[in-house]
Amino acid sequence: MELVTLLAPHTPDLLGSYHSGTRRALLDSYRAFHSWLTKDRIPLRAIIAFSPGWQTRNILLVDDRPELESSVDYSGFGVELRFDPPGDPLIAGRIRDGLRQAGIPCGSGIHGIDHGVSVPLFFLDPGGDTPVVPVSQPLNQTRYVRVLGETLRNLKVDGHGRILVLMSGVLAQNEKIMAKGIQNDQLDAYASLLIRILTEDPVIDPLSVPREWVDRADPPGRLRELHLLSGLGVSRGRLWGWERALGVAQFLVGFGPVEMGENLRTGA
Repeated sequence: MELVTLLAPHTPDLLGSYHSGTRRALLDSYRAFHSWLTKDRIPLRAIIAFSPGWQTRNILLVDDRPELESSVDYSGFGVELRFDPPGDPLIAGRIRDGLRQAGIPCGSGIHGIDHGVSVPLFFLDPGGDTPVVPVSQPLNQTRYVRVLGETLRNLKVDGHGRILVLMSGVLAQNEKIMAKGIQNDQLDAYASLLIRILTEDPVIDPLSVPREWVDRADPPGRLRELHLLSGLGVSRGRLWGWERALGVAQFLVGFGPVEMGENLRTGA
């Protein structure tokens, strides 16, 4: 079983651009990545979603239901997307078991599909047939996130296919800056640093990003995504595309594919 990891943009205005036919570089990037993902006709076995839309305190929760439903957790974009894929109780249970064996507090939870998942999957799995396993982001427990990455790296899944680990590519989203129309003078330097960390550094070190830059960028996941990548053991990913707007920077970066359990330091 192969593992592919993806940082994916998910601002809802991407849907508006798509439906209006507006030319946008990130839409082209999504098309290019989707072509790469499907070119070898390797079946997508499941998608493990690590979205900042589901945050929990001092515990990791896994939505292990067989059927999931979407929530419209945004407004004002003129579009609404419902995405109700199947779940995968077997894979969810194995993730939970692996976390417990590693001593990480975890359990079953109910969340479904928020726009951090539904927007990317609109472009990557438009049929909505691939099972999705949502996993929560634990607040103030980055060690839990790294152990989650190690658990996913060594997950035992029978058969032939790919597992896609999907996480937020929105790595800056300061709503105060967006509302007030203030320029973030550090955003270009912050984005350049992230691109270097994600695509060039031999090891992803989340602590190499200055804390004041993170506070100013205010990403919804507080860069927990980098801790998950570190736990997965991935680095030197492929940058498919990125864009910045007032207070926002989002990236499409892939890693893999590799056989699960092997060294994952390969770019997709």
